[in-house]
Amino acid sequence: MKVMDFDRYKEINDQRLNYREMEDATVVSNYRNVGCGDGYRIYLKIGEDRIVSDASYTTTGCGFGIVALAMATEIAKGKSVDELKQITPEDVERLFEFPERRKNYPESAVAALQQAIRDFESGSGVPKERRITASKAKELLQTNGTLKGEDLSSIILEKEDLHGVDFSGANLNNAFLTNCNFEGANFEGARLRGAFLNSANLKGASLKGADLRWAKLAGAKIDGADFTDAIYDIGTRVDQTQIHIFSKMKKEGKDVYMEKDEVGR
Repeated sequence: MKVMDFDRYKEINDQRLNYREMEDATVVSNYRNVGCGDGYRIYLKIGEDRIVSDASYTTTGCGFGIVALAMATEIAKGKSVDELKQITPEDVERLFEFPERRKNYPESAVAALQQAIRDFESGSGVPKERRITASKAKELLQTNGTLKGEDLSSIILEKEDLHGVDFSGANLNNAFLTNCNFEGANFEGARLRGAFLNSANLKGASLKGADLRWAKLAGAKIDGADFTDAIYDIGTRVDQTQIHIFSKMKKEGKDVYMEKDEVGR
């Protein structure tokens, strides 16, 4: 059995190959790895000749997910839309061979890439008017002093210091909010459906009435946070030591996450 190339694995993760938001992407597509719940976002720039001139991704996933997506987006560059419909996990593994127990990662990366192609052809994906970048959110915050009620769906705000910010009533569905400092922030009534709050600092934050269906809070610091009447479902993920917060929350059915307007399909 071939041993995985750990040096290259580390190099790809350290460099974050192709890991970036693309401001001028033709299509931006969301994909969720149902096996582990990680979120993938694929960005493709496609010309009138249907050739992919640039490809990138962001993810809340682990190092294996990063490597798989890096390889998939490398493959995409210079390929036609029709060629990308035919790629397989084996094509990804020609660039990097995964351990037997991690074969699901190239499979998921290919599925995410092909979802992006379907979104391109159907005119779906994240609409341009809803592609709010971190820089735009910071501009709004500086101008208004608040992000209350803003449409921040699918935004990427990783590792940002946003302590005390008012997000009440904001739309943060499918947002990437990992490792952010939200200490004392106000998320009352905010829509956080499918959001990633992994390892975020939510100490003293108010999440009263917030929609946390299918949200991920693994590793989040929640001391003093108020989850009164927040909504959760079978997909809401917290650490085992934090399940007590569900006693203050309201449970809804799992089907609501798949509403068409929330997944950009």
